[in-house]
Amino acid sequence: MNHQQQNNNSQVNEPVTTQEAIDLLFGEGWLDEAVRIEDEANCTIGAGLDWGNALPPLMLNLPLFGRLSTLRVSLNREIRLIIETWDLGVGTKAATETARTRIKERLLSPAPELLPHLEATLLQDDLYGEEFISNREALKSLLAVLLTDSDRAEIAETAANSIRAQVMSQVNFSEKLSA
Repeated sequence: MNHQQQNNNSQVNEPVTTQEAIDLLFGEGWLDEAVRIEDEANCTIGAGLDWGNALPPLMLNLPLFGRLSTLRVSLNREIRLIIETWDLGVGTKAATETARTRIKERLLSPAPELLPHLEATLLQDDLYGEEFISNREALKSLLAVLLTDSDRAEIAETAANSIRAQVMSQVNFSEKLSA
């Protein structure tokens, strides 16, 4: 075993702080390194989720894992509550499912401009004392930067398509009854 392998093995067994784990996930250079690895392999290997040697110490940081889980569940809950106020009727379910899918995608592969917002939220200790984050304003602020205009357009389109399908099925049913 060479010195580099010994050094890597000793690092794997050392727990990391929440800040160190965030740096492993979102630190400068992570995207460049992932792209370099893909270029060397001459293929796409899922760089957004390939944490390489950073994965074992990250898995040892249960508080960060817990915060990421709480954040995602809380964002999903908040977007559901927001969409319910829009009174979309049959389009509510489709809009909520699309929003949740986009939230998951954005959290798994965050855009560089989102990273400071995610880091600030994950480091805010007062948000993580319960099953859900109860500070709705903090969640709304994060959703405002998390979901793009394209995401919002897709959410609206899926809700509209769901409503359209419902109307069309009712119109077709009514026409068959009157015939």
